Amino acid sequence: MALAQQEIEWKDLHPGQEKVTSLRKRFTAIAAGRRWGKTRIGLVIAVDCAVNGGRVWWVGPNYPIANVGWRGLRSASRLIGGSKVREADRLLECATGGWVQVKSADNPDSLIGEGLDLVIIDEAAHIPKLKSAWEESLRPTLSDRQGGALFISTPKGVNYFSELYALGATHPDWASFQFPTSSNPYIAAKEIEDAKKLLPDLIFRQEYMAEFVQLAGALFEREWFSIVDAVGPIESRARFWDLAASTKASADYTVGARVALSEDGQVYIEDIVRGRWAWPDALKIIGQTARADGPGVRQAIEGTGTQRGMAQLLNAEPTLINLAFQVVEVQTDKMTRCMPWLARAEQGLIRLVRAEWNAAFLDEVCAFPETTHDDQVDAVSGAVSTLAESEGLRAWRPGRRAK
Repeated sequence: MALAQQEIEWKDLHPGQEKVTSLRKRFTAIAAGRRWGKTRIGLVIAVDCAVNGGRVWWVGPNYPIANVGWRGLRSASRLIGGSKVREADRLLECATGGWVQVKSADNPDSLIGEGLDLVIIDEAAHIPKLKSAWEESLRPTLSDRQGGALFISTPKGVNYFSELYALGATHPDWASFQFPTSSNPYIAAKEIEDAKKLLPDLIFRQEYMAEFVQLAGALFEREWFSIVDAVGPIESRARFWDLAASTKASADYTVGARVALSEDGQVYIEDIVRGRWAWPDALKIIGQTARADGPGVRQAIEGTGTQRGMAQLLNAEPTLINLAFQVVEVQTDKMTRCMPWLARAEQGLIRLVRAEWNAAFLDEVCAFPETTHDDQVDAVSGAVSTLAESEGLRAWRPGRRAK
């Protein structure tokens, strides 16, 4: 007996979700914007299969992401008569003998097992080894029961998920759907408009329009950056230090980027200090720079293990007694770190103060993320993050443009 949608309170599927349930084929790929409802439609299809005696795997890039689906399955279990939840195995069993089990793609060995009727691959574009996971592990599990697969994801550039999506146009066993966030009638239009103002165009097209765009090598453009000789009235300043992990002079660059936010919403990159220094020399140069900046410039260092220890050494340095070095927790993904100031660069809100470091900085930032070194990009990202945490930064808001 098929599970009635009203029994699990999913009767309010929006038109896009209903289109998927009525037109999907054995293999289906859904490219959808954020908050479109990918998880809900996946849960409806997975639970319906299990209630009818089917065997289903729900596969995510890792368990933290896969657990989003698991929470939905646990909620559904309370409304499915005779169902059982085996928490340790992340398994929902139905009275019909069907079941849904949550798996993680970060352990390929766990994706080899008995025959399945359905595989739901959640956030497929974000699975690093999707090709091998699908071709070597998941696809073979569907053969003896002629099972199907549903790939649901927001795009992430042009990768193997985009290749699978393209099969919907050429292969009779495949269907492909593309839905922007705006096609979910439960998301306020203003929310999407605000996101469009804040995010860079390519990021908005990917995350909200569900387009397959190529981000690599196409992030920053030189014409976005103006070089000026002076800055306007400043509201706040911060210098962030991206420290080389090694204490040897032959290691990566240590970079300190000083960024200022003006009262009219302009962001100025005022100074870049960069070099390969052994730690005693780096300590001396950081101290000299911080003293030259003065107490009006917040000094900050990334809060990773090694750099946190360096911050403690700097704060204990007698010659720097009046200059506190703040430890700032930052996103581990470099692309995510740079999004706030990438958006402002695209809006024409970033200025470089004229100096010798300008050319090397532009060379690096316009090659990011394909460049060999990204320490200057990281240092500016950290300085922007430090400024954004300051209180009273009225100009630091989405949609604020240059005057």
